[in-house]
Amino acid sequence: MIGHIDGSVAATTHRFDVVLAEGESVQLDDLVVAKQTVGDLEVAHYGIVVECSSQIEGATFSTDTARIAGTQTMPGVVARTATVQVLRAHPEVWVSPAAGSAVEAATGEARNMALFVDQMDEKSRLPVGFDRRLEPVYVDFQFLNGEKGAHASISGISGVATKTSYALFLLYQLFETDLGAELLRGRRPETKALVFNVKGEDLLHLDRPNAKFEKHPDARAQWASVGVAEPGVFHDVAFYAPVSAKVAENSRATDVTTRAHADLSIFGWTPLDFVRGGLMRFAFADPNDTRTQVAYVEESVRPQLIRWAHPCSLNDGSIVMIDPVAEKIPRDTDRALSMHRRPREPGDGVHIQTFADLIAFIEPFLDASTPEWIGRAASGTIDAFVRRLHAVGRRLGHLVKTNVKPFGMSRAVNVVDLHSLHEDAQRFIVGALLSEVFEYKQTVGREPLRFVVLDELNKYAPKTGTSPIKELLIDVAARGRSLGVILLGAQQSAGTVEPTIIENAAIKIVGRLDASGAEGYKFLGAELRERATRFLPGTMVLDQPLVPAPIPLQFPFPSYATNVSDDSSGTVDLNDRQALADLSDEIR
Repeated sequence: MIGHIDGSVAATTHRFDVVLAEGESVQLDDLVVAKQTVGDLEVAHYGIVVECSSQIEGATFSTDTARIAGTQTMPGVVARTATVQVLRAHPEVWVSPAAGSAVEAATGEARNMALFVDQMDEKSRLPVGFDRRLEPVYVDFQFLNGEKGAHASISGISGVATKTSYALFLLYQLFETDLGAELLRGRRPETKALVFNVKGEDLLHLDRPNAKFEKHPDARAQWASVGVAEPGVFHDVAFYAPVSAKVAENSRATDVTTRAHADLSIFGWTPLDFVRGGLMRFAFADPNDTRTQVAYVEESVRPQLIRWAHPCSLNDGSIVMIDPVAEKIPRDTDRALSMHRRPREPGDGVHIQTFADLIAFIEPFLDASTPEWIGRAASGTIDAFVRRLHAVGRRLGHLVKTNVKPFGMSRAVNVVDLHSLHEDAQRFIVGALLSEVFEYKQTVGREPLRFVVLDELNKYAPKTGTSPIKELLIDVAARGRSLGVILLGAQQSAGTVEPTIIENAAIKIVGRLDASGAEGYKFLGAELRERATRFLPGTMVLDQPLVPAPIPLQFPFPSYATNVSDDSSGTVDLNDRQALADLSDEIR
């Protein structure tokens, strides 16, 4: 027994105070249980300690403290109390805990009752962290995989909240452990994750051991607490990088400097893929762009490109633009896409091999004489569209060229490097790849699952503004559950992200918060919100549907490299740009 429910203050169905017995102590986040008899039932109230306090009973003035505790010239006694938030009453009888009832630490089966582990199917329990006593904290995987709910939102300030590290830990649990294989029910070989790397080259080393792991005193014990006896690296992982804009036109080199190019899959889009995929919409995807009429012009140009484009007989991904009227191509975009088009010779029309070629082809049609290309846009809007088109050409045009390999998720975990790209190019790649995943899942159904890890979610789906990517992410949040597309989104502050996306995340994880933005997390409660501004790296708070209160936890120190400096094998020096430019097109 650690104490009794304080009878000097009200105990409610929501919380109560515990007067600690002499020699006993509790800490924040400890789990406790108090039992009482109600009629013929024994009712247990399970709770979590959210605050601890002490005071001297008998002291009226501050100076009385020394007289009681020091010189003992006044009577008084130190009273230590803990405030407990009720998590659960079992059986579910809505009565307050009885004042004076004995309070005990909730261990073993009582701890499982407090955290609703008994309500989770034994085959759907996913350890997502551990408490201070190195005991596992679970989520019901059915609230992540789409059966009962889907998606996770991870929030916290940059560099300290370890948002991406936590998302990688979840992927490791699913893709690299026996438990993950059981949770995915035999579909793990077909289950895949798409991870966007936006900060340096940090995530391009997940297949390498963490040089700091063995130096961490508790790392192995931490992993053991979540059921992993021998933590290691990501074995089934592929790294993708887009072609670089800084090298020769015919090169397939990248901007990655810390991995050999033989370790990378280099990808891009051919003009044929770009046009037939309608990907121009993602080239105009800045949600902060207030020139909304520009997007309307793009919506007119996009179907015209589809109508004009024919595959080239060179079979290099280039296209030949031929007047659709002469070819009797219907105006309806879906019908135009479904029509079989035989390959044409380059001389049969305008041959398009690069994004620059595409811009040069489009520009002459952007005037009042071709309303099918511009809609009802005014001349000022058309000029703005042209300027924007040339701008995106400089920023992402190098991604569209002939003889490039398309992106394809070849392994379980697929990391796409975006770190060196302009924000327009980053948005383009995120939108294009996410659209590809979403469209594929609409044809095959919920299984096998596709996980998408996207940091800086506020950049792609901000609270204000609109864009094709934001609309796509809203669709993923709303329909991804039924389609098996699971978004693990991360952001510094949930308040900067489209609310629909946050609201549709069944699992919410919060790391260290900025004091100015902590008020946006009311579900944490006043005590946890204040504590969250002081969290150390590795400490998070978990909120899930089954448990009515957020639970603080930690997650294991990574055994795999999560940044360049962690890579125990060292880095590859590929800074010689001339050498990069001379790399063979045979590099995959």
